[in-house]
Amino acid sequence: MKKTILTLAIIAMSLPNIAQTGGAAYQIGVRQIDLDQNREFLNLSDAEYKTTEGTPYANKEFILGNIFRGEELVQKNVLLRYNIFSDEIEIKTSPDDVQYGAIIKSSNIMVKIFNDTYIMVPFEGSDAKGGYFKVVSTGKYFDLYKKSTVTYTPRTFPKTSYDRERPASFTQTDAYFLVSKDGKFVEMPDSKSKLLKVMKNKEDEIKAFMKTNRTNFKTEEDLIKLVKYYNNLL
Repeated sequence: MKKTILTLAIIAMSLPNIAQTGGAAYQIGVRQIDLDQNREFLNLSDAEYKTTEGTPYANKEFILGNIFRGEELVQKNVLLRYNIFSDEIEIKTSPDDVQYGAIIKSSNIMVKIFNDTYIMVPFEGSDAKGGYFKVVSTGKYFDLYKKSTVTYTPRTFPKTSYDRERPASFTQTDAYFLVSKDGKFVEMPDSKSKLLKVMKNKEDEIKAFMKTNRTNFKTEEDLIKLVKYYNNLL
């Protein structure tokens, strides 16, 4: 059965959020999220939402983090959460708040949620069309980014006695990108032959490294080691 992929509709309004830094005020755009309407869009009751398998979030609970404009810290120790499904960084002012918002996308903003760093990458020159990437590792020549997506599959009911009922679910998939310092993105292939073409200027060395270390292209730790080694070769 084909999966139904839905895009989360955010019903929002602009809320100004002012951060003080270096004596100057910097405005971070925040949109208030109406969670009830989001669930209605998915045709889910509150009870159904709670029983849906998986999660739309990178971190299910809000965690203390920092917001930067470039390298400049503009908000410290704020409650943040990355909603992969809607591709938004959510924010609220205190743990007891029921209402929360989402930071309006801007390529000037970098967010650190505990040990995870997220940057917003524009698409076709547009911040609004852009998306968040997690910075997995950095190097002298190339960085490793991860782009996560979450799809929603509705609950399915058996049509015959041979079928099984399947609960609604959120499913996460990850793609990794080799990113040059001039901003060029190349998706990391999941096969040895294709990856060697990406790193063809050091093909022999990379081939030997992968053989010695038995590199698993589906393991983030192995990709970090591979990109680090590639940077050291250049």
